[in-house]
Amino acid sequence: MEKKEKTRALILETDAGVAEAIEKILKRRSYAVTVATGKDEALNRLMETFHPLAVVGDPGDDISIFEAMRKVVTTSPMTSLILVSDLPEEEVRDKSEGYGILGHVNREVPSKDLLALVKTFESVFAPVDSLTA
Repeated sequence: MEKKEKTRALILETDAGVAEAIEKILKRRSYAVTVATGKDEALNRLMETFHPLAVVGDPGDDISIFEAMRKVVTTSPMTSLILVSDLPEEEVRDKSEGYGILGHVNREVPSKDLLALVKTFESVFAPVDSLTA
């Protein structure tokens, strides 16, 4: 029987506590998780290996989360995004319009909210993943 490869997920987050909380949730769902602590590291990882899912929080490097989002999308257009931000929902929606993000969760990373977005990703990605198997 062929062993199924884990889905790759990239976390871009400078706060180790937030990154760890996100990583724990993704690993429980059997993701192969890569944590990047800066924009350049994240973009290099995306150029090296396709990650179907990226969770973008505080990118550091003196750029906004929206600039980091734009760079992730232009580097890896087929990667689905979840944003981690305490900005108001309306501001996130307005500034991320056209980038096809799955949604956003607060920085305290309530697991049920993140889990709901991950499940949405899985419902979309699973049929595509089965075509490439």
